[in-house]
Amino acid sequence: MAKRSSSANKQKQFNTQRQAQKKRQRIKQIIIWGLVLIGVLAAAGWSIQGYITRQSIGESAPTIGRDHINAGDAHAPYVTDPPTSGPHAEPVSSGFYDTPIADENIVHNLEHGHVAISYDCDQLEDCETVKTNLRRIINRYNSRQVVAVPRQNRDAPIALTAWQRIDLLDEYDEERITAFIEAWRGRAPENVP
Repeated sequence: MAKRSSSANKQKQFNTQRQAQKKRQRIKQIIIWGLVLIGVLAAAGWSIQGYITRQSIGESAPTIGRDHINAGDAHAPYVTDPPTSGPHAEPVSSGFYDTPIADENIVHNLEHGHVAISYDCDQLEDCETVKTNLRRIINRYNSRQVVAVPRQNRDAPIALTAWQRIDLLDEYDEERITAFIEAWRGRAPENVP
């Protein structure tokens, strides 16, 4: 009888240990799934917050297409100044330019995810300082997907453009320029470095 009692106690002890082990495994699974859920929610929140923040930088502009044309071809007028989408010719290399480049070429850069900074020396008080500062910004991004060009802007001395986005500045504002680049560089129909 003592053997049976000992065997029953061992079985009871084994069952108790097994239940405790199952309970620990359930708690571990709940913790793991809880952490996964927290991670998913944090990523979703970060993504939504980034989208909302990005949407507040610059203004949205309507698209007028993505037609490829030859330089000098006639086309419908652009709807923003400088343009943010539309017919375009061959892109130019990223970097800083002292000589004007046709809008049709810059629009192709925008389609590739570049940000264009156009500056109008006729409207700027100290154009040489602005050009020096713009070169510094271009260098900070290693000329990657950022181009600065002189241009007679109709509405502002400095204009920031990306595909379907525009921000017009009355004066040099490094923080605003950098925020625009960070928000819109690499965000276009064709993201090409």
